[in-house]
Amino acid sequence: MTDQSRSEVIKEHPIGNGLDAFRASFSSICDDRSVARSSAAIDQLAQDDLRNLTLPFLFALQSLSVAGLLFSRTSAGTLRNDLLKLIAAIASADFDFDRVKPLLKEAVADKP
Repeated sequence: MTDQSRSEVIKEHPIGNGLDAFRASFSSICDDRSVARSSAAIDQLAQDDLRNLTLPFLFALQSLSVAGLLFSRTSAGTLRNDLLKLIAAIASADFDFDRVKPLLKEAVADKP
């Protein structure tokens, strides 16, 4: 799949409000920790908070129709397959959350 066709698939299947529950969870965690609701808050959260935030986020992403339409760039299968592998890795005790912080920061950023 070319970058152009990937872009077309993404445009035709927008996330919409698919991350609303994730953003509400982020707001709740920030409020509980007395941390400002911003992408910078991701760096201030403990590992348990990051796990409790990241897992539902990835489940929300893998449930989007576009996740089943986009082919993986790293393996055979779709983006959904990659997300499921990442979910399994994050569930392990020794996952390095620095690997997903940039993604979380983009997800909580207030951008269209």
